[in-house]
Amino acid sequence: LCRYLPGLTSVTIPNSVTSIGSSAFSNCSGLTSVTYNPINCTVSSSWLSGCNNITSFEIGDGVESIQAYLCNGLSGLTSVTIPNSVTSIGEYAFFDCDALTYITIPNSVTSIGSSAFSSCNGLTSVTIGNSVTEIMNSAFYGCGLAKVIWLPNTPPSGCSNVAAKVHYVANDQYSFNNQIKYQFLSSIFTVDGTVYVPVSPSERTCDAIDCTYVPECKSIVIDGKVSNKGIEMSVVDIKPYTYYKNYNIEDIAISIKGGIGDYAFGECFNMAAATLGDEVTLIGNGAFYNCSSLTGIVIPNSVNSLGTSAFENCSTLESATIGTGVPALPQRIFYGCKSLASLSIPNNVASIGNNAFAGCVALTDLTFEDGENVLTLGSNGSSPLFVNCPLDEVYIGRKLSYGTASGSGYSPFYRNTSLRTVEITDAETQIYDNEFYGCSSLQSLKIGDGVTTIGKWAFSGCSALEYFLVGSNVESIGQEAFSDCTSLTSFTSNAVVPPTCGSQALDDINKWECTLYVPAESIEQYKVADQWKEFFFIEESGIEDITLDADSMDEPVEYYNLQGIRIENPTSGVYIVKRGRSVSKCVIQ
Repeated sequence: LCRYLPGLTSVTIPNSVTSIGSSAFSNCSGLTSVTYNPINCTVSSSWLSGCNNITSFEIGDGVESIQAYLCNGLSGLTSVTIPNSVTSIGEYAFFDCDALTYITIPNSVTSIGSSAFSSCNGLTSVTIGNSVTEIMNSAFYGCGLAKVIWLPNTPPSGCSNVAAKVHYVANDQYSFNNQIKYQFLSSIFTVDGTVYVPVSPSERTCDAIDCTYVPECKSIVIDGKVSNKGIEMSVVDIKPYTYYKNYNIEDIAISIKGGIGDYAFGECFNMAAATLGDEVTLIGNGAFYNCSSLTGIVIPNSVNSLGTSAFENCSTLESATIGTGVPALPQRIFYGCKSLASLSIPNNVASIGNNAFAGCVALTDLTFEDGENVLTLGSNGSSPLFVNCPLDEVYIGRKLSYGTASGSGYSPFYRNTSLRTVEITDAETQIYDNEFYGCSSLQSLKIGDGVTTIGKWAFSGCSALEYFLVGSNVESIGQEAFSDCTSLTSFTSNAVVPPTCGSQALDDINKWECTLYVPAESIEQYKVADQWKEFFFIEESGIEDITLDADSMDEPVEYYNLQGIRIENPTSGVYIVKRGRSVSKCVIQ
């Protein structure tokens, strides 16, 4: 037929047609929509073969039975509406309709044939009408359904063959392992693209459980209330997979006194903006998984539970603010967030799970905010926690705890060759074995006065390290702690008593080029202490507080161990102290 009608874009099959032969519309590549009205008609399995651009298939109101193979192989079909006149769906009726995302089986349908929706790989949401009594084998085989809403009070025969990530049921007669029961499931209603189910009609509460996968569904706004037929309901939760794989969504604004369930917005590829209200309490596992257009997220302070992989593979995520109520960053939380450039971990976070930052190939600035509680860090199996992160600056305001064995990657910062600047406050009490091993770009590092021990090979291989400041309470420095640190020119120890040194702890430091700065009253002790005495130049440690007249300076002046500064007449004077804390070297010019 198409050879005679090359411009054919739509076709209507009248109800007088009783049969449609093989390849009747075969390879009609311009055909995009079909309206089908026959009441009694047999169709060939190949009548629409090669019509891959059909996106809309409308079934007329008088059709009582959807024939076998009716839409078989229509890979471009995105939506179909089944009218209430239909009582049965034949075998292979929608077989291999890859683009079909959701389907509602009306209450008039009693049976669904074998392989009716088999291999519909994109099918995400199905609602089963309340009259369905029979679902034949493989009816939904290979679909990978996210959710199924079961409206029949009595489970249809064959329902156990329908696999989905979550099943919504009305009573305990169903026995799915992953089901959620709603007593009033038959009262579901749809408002602005979201499907709700009453939790308690008398209390006017409801949950969001599904959505409509239509182009008009671009913005999702849930402000805590929803109105249907003049009745206002309070939204409690957004349940798992509610908007899963809805590619139409571009932005959301959620303000509820409840949680966002597992994978609720997972794989919403086109969602660029997400605003969460300050009463949201939970963000579930994979809630925003693979939202590859999302550019930023602010996790409200009200969130007290954050799920595994919540933002995994959000590849365009540039900024993330973590709320003060979040107790932990779970496994894979920012896995694959390759645009995330900086991150501040608040002091309420007690642990960071394995693979939390794997693939964060833009993460350069990392802050562990000041706090008194210990922060426990995971790893990437046998690789460091930040193995893929090109860290440049790290601020550690808390005591860290992590596995130091090879199976845990030795240290979160092990062999991080981009790391340039590190500041550790008084909260930390030790530098672990291998903590900064192989950080070959590390140039500036300050250790707070809380540190008492520096572990073995702690800075081994830090070949770019020029300035180093040891706090006043360091008692011991481990074996080869500074091996291959050949660029050191200034080594300051504020410890009054020279720390004891393990084997070859300081041997590789160039004693001709590096000056050792120590407290004035301890100079003689350092001159006789093991390994310290090998320095040729041992001098009094630097100035703590200075005042400069910028206009009177003729040339740059170097200062070491600088704690505070005040510049008078700063017309030409420029000075920056990062985060207001001391630096090991400063040039005033």
